[in-house]
Amino acid sequence: MATSILKKVKVSRMQQQMMLIVLVTSLVLGVTLVLAIYFSKVISFNGKVINAKDVSIENYYSVISSVGICEDKDHDKKYSTAELKNCNPDALDVDTLNGTLRNQVLTQMSNNYALESVARDSLGECYSEDNKRINWSEVYQSKQTEEERIKALSQMRKCSSLRVIPDALPAQLNEEALLSSLNKIFLLSEWEPEALSPGGSVTESPIVGLTVIPVSLLIEADTAHTRRIIANIERSIREFDISVATISWATDEDSNEETLKVEAQANAYYSTEKVAQEETMYIYASNAAKKKQRSSDK
Repeated sequence: MATSILKKVKVSRMQQQMMLIVLVTSLVLGVTLVLAIYFSKVISFNGKVINAKDVSIENYYSVISSVGICEDKDHDKKYSTAELKNCNPDALDVDTLNGTLRNQVLTQMSNNYALESVARDSLGECYSEDNKRINWSEVYQSKQTEEERIKALSQMRKCSSLRVIPDALPAQLNEEALLSSLNKIFLLSEWEPEALSPGGSVTESPIVGLTVIPVSLLIEADTAHTRRIIANIERSIREFDISVATISWATDEDSNEETLKVEAQANAYYSTEKVAQEETMYIYASNAAKKKQRSSDK
């Protein structure tokens, strides 16, 4: 009898031990599973972050390569820390930057005959002592020091075809220069206005990157002069976009001369500063986190 009871006690202990082992095993398995899911999510999230960083870096490389700010010595379209640290655009030889915006501007646009045909020729510094136009693009290429290159680049903007670009579309608000351009048109038309003034406050243009300068025009002269003024405004390299115009005719009873009067509202433009646009990208661990963030932003 005692032996039978002892056997039952041993069996009971073994069952308890087995149950304990099963319980511990289940607990370990559960914890392992939870940790595995957690770490898989962490790895997935970090993978998204790393991919987003790689895309950002590639975009920066693309901007630098397209503009021609730094020299890519190994031609892999990537820039090491040392290359970026030693990057100096004004010290670069543009001939080594084929296909970049900088190369196209300094070697092609600066020597464009079509643009040069409408450039001004009034600056004496654009010519040598024997009255020959200085090719500042070639001078820029021949200079070795950064200071000399910067000076040559400044002269290139003034004296080459590039000068036409700010004439046609200035890079900043300058109402005095705008009125000076209009006055020059009137003088070329052999007519002198009684007064010149801006037409109103500066506003944003529907065209991205442009800002509007309103201009009020009042032209009252004989028919030939008025037509000549309008024709010269149309031929102007700077855009004067007439939005509203009123035209009236009158005849002087004494001289029997016909007067043509034009009252108009026009828009001139200047470009806003262009810089590389940086965007902020948010990386979410899950769609639930993304929805939660959007709902909190609202």
